[in-house]
Amino acid sequence: MATNGGGMPDDLSSGLGEQAGRFGAQVEALRDYAGSADEVIRNFARERPIMAVAIAVGLGFLLGRLAART
Repeated sequence: MATNGGGMPDDLSSGLGEQAGRFGAQVEALRDYAGSADEVIRNFARERPIMAVAIAVGLGFLLGRLAART
């Protein structure tokens, strides 16, 4: 069994490298999605500020009720 300099088998090391690459790609995709969601939310708040505030108050109320239960 071949090992790299750290004593880890080469196939395990390459598998970990592949997983790290996939994870990095998924994080980048999530970052892009969050950026586009942020833009949509900001546009909604600009177009309908009263509704945006009402939604925020409603969510805050619900989260407060849920937090008070625990």
